[in-house]
Amino acid sequence: MFYQILSITGPVFILIFIGVFISKLKIDIHQKTLGFLLTHIGSPCLIFNALSTTNINYLTLIEIGSAALSVIFISSILAIIVIKLLKENYSPYFSCLIHPNSANLALPLSILTYGEQGLIFAIPYFVVVAFSQNTLGYMTIIGSVNLFRLFYHPIFVMTFLGTFILISQTNVPEIALTCTKHLGNLVIPLSLILLGYSLPSLKVHNLKKGLIFSIVRFFIGFISGLIVIYFGDFSGPQAGVIIIMSMMPVALLNYIFSVQNDKDSNTVGSLVVISTTIMLLILPIFMKLVLEYF
Repeated sequence: MFYQILSITGPVFILIFIGVFISKLKIDIHQKTLGFLLTHIGSPCLIFNALSTTNINYLTLIEIGSAALSVIFISSILAIIVIKLLKENYSPYFSCLIHPNSANLALPLSILTYGEQGLIFAIPYFVVVAFSQNTLGYMTIIGSVNLFRLFYHPIFVMTFLGTFILISQTNVPEIALTCTKHLGNLVIPLSLILLGYSLPSLKVHNLKKGLIFSIVRFFIGFISGLIVIYFGDFSGPQAGVIIIMSMMPVALLNYIFSVQNDKDSNTVGSLVVISTTIMLLILPIFMKLVLEYF
């Protein structure tokens, strides 16, 4: 069990440490550029390639996708209650509470824990969270609604194309598959390195608020994930991926959005740092419990 947990958490810590090390060497990485490449090119290509080449039953896509939507819905209700009780603004905290880090940590953990099967279950969950965060999350952070944004975002376009190819069994040119495969392979290592690089530069400006919201994020994810697993009758790797995805810390993308739109970025940065630190500290125990129960 110890070596299995180490094989899962080890690569995550190493890649994050590489990012921290690069930051300490004062080597400049343009975070907005890398963030754009990951969200608008790498992630859409990863999704498209996985849907086009992996033997995924479309019923599984529907099941896991519905589970992800359910977790977001339950999390949204709980987040609204918490924000009202704390008398805080919905922007930008609402998105921070309902959108976990489904790429930087969750995808690597799902794949390292369950292999290709983990990827099969993680992809549709990741698609739903990424789509929600880049649309609903972005709009709640900036405080305005643009429904047209839903339909031209690369994640939506590539998900639609990949799903169409999966269902219709259409043959995709080899050059397209190779290109999207290489671009998709960049997502996991670059996401973890970018996460590590970003952490030292994020300052904890409001420790109390950051700690409260970070703990709330984990409880919301845990409760929402368990409810969906129980009532959806999920078990094994499916349930494991759902709980991994739902329990992740505040997504770095929330900080990027808040910086771009000047929406209390200091506090959001604190949420990312504190919640990520907590998760990294408890990661071996967390993965032990996941392996034991799922």
